[in-house]
Amino acid sequence: MNDRSNRIMRGRSGSNPVIGYDARSPEHTSSDRTRRVSNSGEVSPAAGSSFDSLLLNPGDFGGPEEEGIPMGRLFGSSNSGGGEYQEIGGQGRRRRSPGGEPIWSRRMLVLPLVMFVGMGVVALVISSIAWLRDRRENPTLHVDASLFPYAVDRAGLAANQYSLRLVHTNDMHAHFLPQDDYGDTCDPQSVLSGDQDTPGCVGGSAYVKAVVDHLQLGEGVGGKKNTILLNAGDEFQGSVYNTLFKGNMSADLLNVFAIDALALGNHEWDHGPRHLAKYLDKVRAPAICANLEFSTQDVPELQAALQPFTIVDRHKVGIIGVLTPETAKSSSVGDGIKITDPVDAVNRMRQKLNDLGVHRVIVLSHLGYELDKDLAAHVESGISLVVGAHTHSYLAPVGTDGTSDRQKSEESKGPYPTWVANGSDREWQTAVVQAKSFGQYVGYLDLVFNDDGSLDSRLTQGRPVPVDVVSRDSIVHGIAPSKQALAAMQPYLDSAKNLVSTVIGQATAEFPAPQSNRDPNEIALGDLVTDALVWANKHTPVALLGSGALRHRLPQGTITRGDLFDALPFDDALLAVQLTGRSLRTIVEAGLSANNNRSSPVLSTLQVSGLRWTLGADQDSSPTIEIRAKIGTLDKRPMEGEEWVSLDDTQNYEVLAPKFLANGGDNLIDKNMVVASRVVVDRLRNIVELYVTRFSPIQPILDQRK
Repeated sequence: MNDRSNRIMRGRSGSNPVIGYDARSPEHTSSDRTRRVSNSGEVSPAAGSSFDSLLLNPGDFGGPEEEGIPMGRLFGSSNSGGGEYQEIGGQGRRRRSPGGEPIWSRRMLVLPLVMFVGMGVVALVISSIAWLRDRRENPTLHVDASLFPYAVDRAGLAANQYSLRLVHTNDMHAHFLPQDDYGDTCDPQSVLSGDQDTPGCVGGSAYVKAVVDHLQLGEGVGGKKNTILLNAGDEFQGSVYNTLFKGNMSADLLNVFAIDALALGNHEWDHGPRHLAKYLDKVRAPAICANLEFSTQDVPELQAALQPFTIVDRHKVGIIGVLTPETAKSSSVGDGIKITDPVDAVNRMRQKLNDLGVHRVIVLSHLGYELDKDLAAHVESGISLVVGAHTHSYLAPVGTDGTSDRQKSEESKGPYPTWVANGSDREWQTAVVQAKSFGQYVGYLDLVFNDDGSLDSRLTQGRPVPVDVVSRDSIVHGIAPSKQALAAMQPYLDSAKNLVSTVIGQATAEFPAPQSNRDPNEIALGDLVTDALVWANKHTPVALLGSGALRHRLPQGTITRGDLFDALPFDDALLAVQLTGRSLRTIVEAGLSANNNRSSPVLSTLQVSGLRWTLGADQDSSPTIEIRAKIGTLDKRPMEGEEWVSLDDTQNYEVLAPKFLANGGDNLIDKNMVVASRVVVDRLRNIVELYVTRFSPIQPILDQRK
C-alpha cells in the first residue's frame, strides 16, 4: 500500500476481515453493505452482505462527518452488528463535504486532461491512416479533374435533352502489363525516371484504370453516377496470364473497374461454354448477348449468366449485346448453341426496350468496325450508339488539339465517332465507336440525347484517350497507375513469376509473329512450330498450323517460357489425322483464297511443314503442290535428306494438326474430310519448348514453303 494508504487495521469477522465504507452512522447491523477480501487480495461480498458504493457525490451524505469517522476513509467491521469500525485504509484524496475542502485535488484533474489529449492524438492517427488507405485504395478521389472536363454545357441544353458521359474499352486480350512497340513488357515509371530505354511504353490495366478514373471524375461530369462504363469483350487470350489463369485475373480486374455491362468476345469461348459460365459468375456486371440460341439444356449455368440486354436505371439507358457469328468457327462454342443474325436480334430487343419505355439504346457489339456500321445502317431506326470491338480499329478524333505525335501516327479506320445514317430513317444518325486494343486507348463520348433517343450529333463529342504516360506530349503524361488495379494483379503476377522467367533457350534473331490471322506469307515462327511437331512425331512428315495460333514474336537473345506462352497462348492438343490428297489440296487452296466455297469465310492462313507449293502465272489456276514423303535426318535443323513428291489426290496422308484446326476451327478443315484421327500429345506447346531447348540457339529460317 502506498503512503496515501499507510494505515492498515484489521477488524475481526471470523478469519477474514470485512471492509465497508461508512455511509451514515455506526448503528449498522449485519445488513451493512460489506465485501470480503480473500488472502489473494480478491474482494467479494461477504456472506449475508452486499457491496457498498463509494460515496463520490456530495448528495450521498446528509450531513457532516459522524462521530469522528472521516469522510473517504475505509473501515473494517464485523457482522455482529456491534457498530464498531476499524480503519483499514486511509485515502488522501478527499471529496468536498458541505462547507468543507475538496476531496479531489488539482493533481487529480490532470488525468482527464491527459486522457482527452491522448484520445485526440489516437483519433488523429486513425484518421490519417484511413486517409492514406483511402488514397491508396481509392485513387479516383484524387484525380486531376481538369484533364477531361465535361464538353457539354448542361445549362444550354433544351428541356427535352439529356446528357451523360460514356467510357468504353475493348479487346484487352490479357495484356495486363504495359508493352513497348515490340510487344514486350515495359515499366512506364522506369522509362519516366530514365532507368529504362524502350521505344514506347503504353497500356497496362493499372494505367487503363487510372485513365478511366480521370474520365469518370472529370470537371463538370458529376461523378461516376453520371457516367456509363462499358467493356465490349475479348478479355481472353494474348498473354501467358490468360493461359495460366483462364480468365480469373480478367474477372478480378473487371470487378475493380466496376463496369456497367460486358459483351462477349469470340475469345471468351476459347475454353468452352462451361468455363465461360464460371467466368461470368465471377464478374460482378451484367453479361449481355442477344444473338444466342440454346437448343439444349447442356449448359444451363451459361444461360443463367447471360441476358440479351440490361438497363442502366439511373440514366434509363438500354444496352443490347451482340457477338460475331464467326465465333462458331473461330472458337469453341460447342453443340447446342447457335449464334444468330445480329441485326434481327437487335431489332427484337430494341422493340422490347421501347415497350418498357426505354428509348436511349446502345448496342455493345463484338462484330467489328465495318459490321458495326452495317448494323447501324440496317437496323430499324432507334439505335443511339454502337460501341464496338473485334477488329482492333483505331478511330481518329475530329481535330488534332490535344493529340500526341504518337497518336497522330496511328492508322485510322475512320473518325471518332463515325456517324451512320439509318436506312429506314435517313435523319436518324447512329454513332459508332471503338478504342483499338490491348489497353492502348480508352474511348469516351459526352452524349446528348434527344427525347426520342437519338443523339444530337452537333453536341455529342469525345475521343480515344491514349494510355500513354511516357510521351511528353500525351495528355495523360506522368499519371500514376491505379493502386486498386495493381493490388488485384499482384497475387497473379507473383504466382506466375517463376514460370514466366524460366529460360528455355536462345535465339540468334527475332522470330516475328504474323501480321494478322490472314497473313499470306511464310513466317519463320510458323516454320519453327510446325517443324517441332514433325520432329516429335517422327513417322508423320507433314504438319499444319493456322496463322491465328501464333500471337506474339519470340525475341532475339534469351527466350523464356513466358515468351513461348505469349507466342503460343492456346492450350491445344496435337492430333494426327488422315486426309485424302484431294482434301489436302482443298485445304491449301482455301488458305490461299480465304474462301473454301462454304457459307462462311476462312479465318486463317496456313503455316506448314512438309508441304510446299508454287502459284501459276494465272491467278485462277490451281497451285502446284508437293508433299514431303521422307526425311533422312530429323535431329538437325534444318532437316536433312528430305524427299518430295507431287501430291496425289487419291492417296491418304497422315498429317499433324492442332485439335482446334482438325475439328473445323478457322473454317480450314471440314470435319467430314477427316478419315481417322488420334491424339499425339495433350499440349503441343510442350513439344515446341523441347525443340527450342534441343536446338538452341535457334535461327529464323525461311525455305520457300509457299
